[in-house]
Amino acid sequence: MRIVILSVVLILSTLTVSNASTTIRITNGEWEPYLSEYSYEFGLVSHIITEAFKQEGISIEWGFFPWKRSLEVARSGLWDASAAWMPTKKREEDFWISEPVINTSFVFFYLKEKKFHWESYIDLKGLHIGLTRGYSYGQAFTDAIDEHDLIVDITTKDEQNFQRLLHGRMDIFPNNPVVGYAQLRKSFTPEQQERITHHPKALVTNSLNLLISKKCKNGRLFFEKFNAGLKKLKNNGRIIQMFKYLNSGKYDKQLDKWNY
Repeated sequence: MRIVILSVVLILSTLTVSNASTTIRITNGEWEPYLSEYSYEFGLVSHIITEAFKQEGISIEWGFFPWKRSLEVARSGLWDASAAWMPTKKREEDFWISEPVINTSFVFFYLKEKKFHWESYIDLKGLHIGLTRGYSYGQAFTDAIDEHDLIVDITTKDEQNFQRLLHGRMDIFPNNPVVGYAQLRKSFTPEQQERITHHPKALVTNSLNLLISKKCKNGRLFFEKFNAGLKKLKNNGRIIQMFKYLNSGKYDKQLDKWNY
């Protein structure tokens, strides 16, 4: 009789955990077309995360915040997770870091009218470099700022950095090329867009990963479920289809009805 009672308790406990784990609350920010409140399915990366969890029967409640706050409210456990970030040792202290959702890179944007070429960090000395608060540009670049006494100026939005670039208040600005040109098309005139280009050499190449707070009650379960769902998406070719739509410019919320 005792064995039967224990079995019932274990079953009920499992069901309770399962029911409590059907929705995960994830913070997000603006980095269109990968992550955006205004893109179709909240951008490519958000869409991949949604589909991966859907494979495992888990739905998502999204919350959009400035990037710094987006990370902090997940770190504190007020939200369960945050999308999507470069993995670092420091972040491993507070988060379960998923398998890579996508691989991405940063390059330097600059004005065509100003010649710019770089091979090493020493070539950046003396230039005014615009950065965006809350972003990670890789440990090597962070170290180079101090080592070579690089001039950096931090602002809150990428678009502000593009404005400063156009007004000659900075020389170069690191951003992802896909994101950067999407921002230029959305917020700047064709004449302004024409003045800006990027250097082909990558400042940093990295992955973007889902961070799941270690203060989340079911964090480890969400971590395992997400990785399992992501693997299914990669194996069944769904992610390749999503990238095709990104390349055709269709991650736009106004195009809210289209099929795979």
